[in-house]
Formats: sequence, structure tokens, C-alpha cells
Amino acid sequence: MKKLLCLLLVFAGSNVIPALSASARQSPNTSQQQEQAPLTNKDVLEMLKAGLSQEVLIAKIKTSSSKFDTSPAALQELKTAGVPDAIILAMVQAATPQPDTSSSTLSAAPGVEVKVPDGTPLEIELMTNISSATAKEGDIVDFTVVNPVVINGVTVIERGAPAKARIAAVKKAGYWGKAGRIGWTMQDALAADGNRIALRMEKKLTGDSKGGTVATATIVTAVVFWPAAPFWGFKKGKNAVFPAGKRFEAFVHGDVAVKGKPIAAAPETTTTTQP
Repeated sequence: MKKLLCLLLVFAGSNVIPALSASARQSPNTSQQQEQAPLTNKDVLEMLKAGLSQEVLIAKIKTSSSKFDTSPAALQELKTAGVPDAIILAMVQAATPQPDTSSSTLSAAPGVEVKVPDGTPLEIELMTNISSATAKEGDIVDFTVVNPVVINGVTVIERGAPAKARIAAVKKAGYWGKAGRIGWTMQDALAADGNRIALRMEKKLTGDSKGGTVATATIVTAVVFWPAAPFWGFKKGKNAVFPAGKRFEAFVHGDVAVKGKPIAAAPETTTTTQP
């Protein structure tokens, strides 16, 4: 009986141990399993289609690693797909390289107040196409700051900071070759301390007018065959379009005090102003 019991124990052990070994081999590292791939433009579109709210998507973008394509063409695709401007802006900001704050001196340094003089220039880039065919008076136009604005070694406006303008006047292209027109005025940009700095700059654009061509063609057609002349009136002019990615120079409107961020060394490209 004892020999039989020993044999059973040995047999059971020989089957249990390999099973445990196989289970150990199949158990992946939990941290590796939980590690997620960086968010992409496709992920954002899929979450939007799934019905997630704008607030949830922005929070996800801000708290996740990402690998967004924010080229002008990609931004236009996102806009065409119906992605809200606030989400596109969060993607642009997430894709913007953040300054190196590994230095304990920089991380502990408080904001340094400096005066940003009136007329300080900054380069901005249009985020999406603006067309007289779709724009409405009062619409907000979104930009991002191309290069940081640095005054006396203090960053007062960071690269990638949002800036905005407002559509002041717009008219769609019309019949008889009438061109579309659009104009907008700058409003402000986000400063390093979280406040908004007033900017000034106005832009106007008129599309390609076909009025002269239509008038000439109408007269010639009327001489040859009068009944056909009115059909030239159906020819439209072209709408005015500012393409995504186009850059402009805006200016700070009025002297303003900003609590900026000291930098250890000047970035590769900056707008530096001395008071």
C-alpha cells in the first residue's frame, strides 16, 4: 500500500510541475502588457467615431504618449473629417517638442516678470484652410506660434502656443464672375504665464475675378447670337482662400508684463527682443 501511494504521488508531481512551468512561461510581464502604443491621428478619428466626447478625447491626448501627424495636409484631413478645432489644437500642442526642464535650477525657477514691448513680432502659422466659400463673419481662425518669443533670456510666448484671429468680413464668389473676398484681424496669443496677449495684424484677400472676361464674352456673344449672351452670367468668380500652413507676422499690441520662463541657453530659432 505504501509503495502504491508513493507511486501515485510521484506520478501526480510529474504532471503538476510541467504545468506550473508552462504557466510561468506563458505569463507575460504585466507592465509590458499594459504599455500602450502612442496615439496617432487614426486613433483620434476612431475614438471620435465611437462617440467619445470632446472633453474625454482632449484629456486622453494630454495624458498619453502620442505620435501625431500635424503637417498642414494632415490637419486639413482632420478638419474635413469633422474633428473639432479644440481637439486638433490639443494634437498640435502634444506634437510640439517640450523644452528640456531636467535641470533642477530650471524646474525650481519661478516665473520672471519682463515687459513685452509694443510691436514685438512673432511668426504664426494657419492651422486650417480659410475660404470665403465657407467662412462666416465672426468665426474664429486658429493659429500656432512658430518660434518662441524670448526677451532677455526669458520665454514669454512658447513655440506651439495657440493664437487666434476673427473673421471681420467675408463675401462668397458670385455669378457674373464676381470674386470672393475675406478678411480677418488678429486677436491674441497665449503667453507663458497662461494669460493672453493682445496682437494686431489684418489680412484681406480677394479671389480671382472673372468679371472682365464675362463682360467681354457677353458682348461678343450678343453680337453673334443674342439669345446665348445671358448664359455667361452663370459663370462664377473664384473664392478667396488662405491655405493651411501659411505663415504670417503678427505684432504685440501695447506694452504688457508677462511672467516668463528663464532658459539656460537660447533655442535654435527664437524671436529675441531687447527692451
